[in-house]
Amino acid sequence: MRELTGRNVGVVVTDSFGRPWRQGTIDVALGAAGVEVMRDLRGAHDRVGYELHATMIATADEIASAAELVMGKVEGIPAAVVRGLEVAGTGSARDLVIPEERDLFR
Repeated sequence: MRELTGRNVGVVVTDSFGRPWRQGTIDVALGAAGVEVMRDLRGAHDRVGYELHATMIATADEIASAAELVMGKVEGIPAAVVRGLEVAGTGSARDLVIPEERDLFR
């Protein structure tokens, strides 16, 4: 993509996913390249000064879900272009899988 566009382009490959304790499906990241996969906010402070102890944003999954709203499940639109996000980074969609020691369904 860089050769064609002259820009670094991040890619998120998605699929629909059912969630425990929630109805409906969302799209999640199955693969990712060139994007921040997780945003770790532990140790940061919120607007009122509270220190965050557990907050980790699944950035790639949020991009996947937003893109699905544009592509639609049955419309046959194969891709969405997201502009204006400051999410360049590294990581793998594997980083989104919960560690075994925290897996409630194990």
